[in-house]
Amino acid sequence: MAEVAAAFRSAYRSRQRQQVALRLAVNLVGVLCFLGAWEAIPRLVPWINPVLFPPPSKVIQTLWPMILSGEIARNVLVSLGRAGAGFLIAAVLGIATGVATARVQVLQHLAEPLLHGFRAIPVIALVPISVLWFGIGEAAKIALVATGAFFPVWIATFIGVRDVHIIYLRSAACLGAGRLATMLWVILPAALPFILAGLRQAMAISLIVLVAAELSGATAGVAYMMSMGHQLFRVDVMFIGLLLLGTLGFVFDRLFVLLTQRLFPWYATTS
Repeated sequence: MAEVAAAFRSAYRSRQRQQVALRLAVNLVGVLCFLGAWEAIPRLVPWINPVLFPPPSKVIQTLWPMILSGEIARNVLVSLGRAGAGFLIAAVLGIATGVATARVQVLQHLAEPLLHGFRAIPVIALVPISVLWFGIGEAAKIALVATGAFFPVWIATFIGVRDVHIIYLRSAACLGAGRLATMLWVILPAALPFILAGLRQAMAISLIVLVAAELSGATAGVAYMMSMGHQLFRVDVMFIGLLLLGTLGFVFDRLFVLLTQRLFPWYATTS
């Protein structure tokens, strides 16, 4: 019996590895097709200016010296520091505010109109005010990122905690669980899928808001590099910035999915 179970597990793992390999192969084909079309369009379409729409070969020629000089690594690290700090602040404040407004009805009625009102304001509209309040230093950029990433975390946490089934709460009360134990072992685990979804969305928004924050006045960063490319009429440098932002967003989204699969396999998403 044990041998049959071991053989079944081995076959299941082998099938999973095959599915992962097939998915990676299809992903690679999609990327290669995109790069091939991008390379061909500026060369084959006569009315497209290769200077304004450079092919990947031209972008790579510009990218490689920037990698060797350390310019890419320096700008990426600066941008990641800003986005990471803002995301962490938003995650802590968003989860805490979501739990508080969902569990305390008075706080919900007091804060809900304000939070929904501020959520409707585009973060880009706050750039001039943040510059006046915090200057053009790091505090302004981190504050903007945290503001943009806060609302997805708050509203996802609020909905998840608010909609915990009453049966779970009554069962915990019948078993003698106090408020803290109910929160830690019943409410937060039940709301975890919503919280994870909010954090995942906030991570993407952090990079989006980061671009606006760095364009408001910076001396380093991916968006700053793109701004310099715009001023020097270097579209290839601007494309490098776009590729870096897309790559960073994709990599950290995949890392987030892998981390949630490892920590919370019963809740983890595969997409």
